[in-house]
Amino acid sequence: MTEPVGPTSDTDAGRGRDGRVGSIRIAVAVVALAFLAAHGVVQWAAHERSPYDAGSFPEVEAAFAAAGLQVCAAAEPPDGLAAAALVSRTYELAVRCPVDPARVVVDRFVDATDRDAAARRFEALLRPRGSGVVYTLGETTIFVQGSGDHDVQERLDPALRAAGAR
Repeated sequence: MTEPVGPTSDTDAGRGRDGRVGSIRIAVAVVALAFLAAHGVVQWAAHERSPYDAGSFPEVEAAFAAAGLQVCAAAEPPDGLAAAALVSRTYELAVRCPVDPARVVVDRFVDATDRDAAARRFEALLRPRGSGVVYTLGETTIFVQGSGDHDVQERLDPALRAAGAR
């Protein structure tokens, strides 16, 4: 007499001869759990953005002054860091000019979607960590490059956050 080929009932489908669930189902479950865990980490690590409101260059410059920083140089290059930026300004900031300034690039956008997309792109480019930091404030992104005076960065962070930057 020959044994039946394939599952003998719906409950036997996917089980081996020893009655265990097939390795394919386990592999699918492991992949699904890994995907969900990665998605959770991305959501947890995503940076909150500031509300998109009227904040622009005057608010950013007021934060520079509140931090006790001097603007050693400022320029409005024709092309900012972000293609969708309406206006871009580059600042050289220092505790005391002209000693070891830090470069800060501020881009202004027409809407929150463009601003947040630019902030995400800048963050993706900031590898390795410590090569800069990105904030959003009102209509702007603020990119503080990692090179330059560390004191500038330490003073600027609390001043920008007090102004509402995230």
